[in-house]
Amino acid sequence: MKYLLFGILGVIFWMHAITGFSQKLASAPLPISANTKLSSIVTTVKTSLLEQGKKGKLGIATNQSKLYLNVSKKKSSIVFEVPRASTLLSSGLQTSVGSKSSVSWDFDVKKEGQYKLYIATASDSAENFIVYSGYIYFPELNKWKIIASFRINGSTENITSANTFNSYPTTATLDDLFIDSWGQRDSGPWLKIKSNALQNPILTPLSDIDSTEQSQLDTYLIQKAIESKQTDAIQFKDGLYFTLMKTSSKLELVHMTDTATIFYKGYVIGTDIVFDQTSKETRTFPLSRLIRGWQIGLDNTHIGDKIKLVIPSGLGYGIRTRSPKIPPNSILVFEIETVDTKPKK
Repeated sequence: MKYLLFGILGVIFWMHAITGFSQKLASAPLPISANTKLSSIVTTVKTSLLEQGKKGKLGIATNQSKLYLNVSKKKSSIVFEVPRASTLLSSGLQTSVGSKSSVSWDFDVKKEGQYKLYIATASDSAENFIVYSGYIYFPELNKWKIIASFRINGSTENITSANTFNSYPTTATLDDLFIDSWGQRDSGPWLKIKSNALQNPILTPLSDIDSTEQSQLDTYLIQKAIESKQTDAIQFKDGLYFTLMKTSSKLELVHMTDTATIFYKGYVIGTDIVFDQTSKETRTFPLSRLIRGWQIGLDNTHIGDKIKLVIPSGLGYGIRTRSPKIPPNSILVFEIETVDTKPKK
């Protein structure tokens, strides 16, 4: 009964979502089983099959979101919509915010013959909210662009149903246009929805088309935070900012190839919302498996030091939807105390 209700709600959302299409709309459900809940979905759309000089929309819609190409005679764009969104968490560079639930980005759809459309989610059951993010992938550049990330309060419902759709006049069928669709569960494994590919999609780490401009923006924002006394991490090292909160008398150094036992606290700059921390017990990590900012920041510090790191998004989680409390392109602050290390064998 629960899954039937999800299906009905998905259909209702889909019928609402397609209102406003003036051209004839073709749509087809993707075969997602009723008991499967996906944290993300990706599909490949072949724009090389579109005849020039016409207009229409084509993309993917889920029970909570819609990501599509809006193609006209003079310009084209990609649009990400989350109708039930409570908050726009972040948007990509040079995007246009239509409302709190819609963001678009203008680009020349004819530059490449196909694109990947990717919708990712991250939910927080304790605080009862979910984040939806939309991306586009440029195969020839091997780069991704984030369009936007939205938060829906009062729901943790991820992807339970999805449709591909097209209103662009063409003789190509939906099966011709959408050639490679995969879904990912919370636990990580990819599920083939509709694909002839033998290999699972490889999406992470997402290579950002705007990485240079985003790095410049992050530097500007960190400098403003320093000037306004929002942070005391004013020393600079290989792309990040830091300050020593406690200096150890021990001589042993930390190396980025070590496995480190630590206390830590992490939050987004400019907020007091802690997204992760240790309490009374330490945690142990191989530094080689952690974000680049940790490796740079802890390398050549002393065991027993406590350091505050201000990490630009490019040395953190970048444009990934890594956590419901870490929006894409977040500048992160970590306070880390190294208790012990073990060298790599």
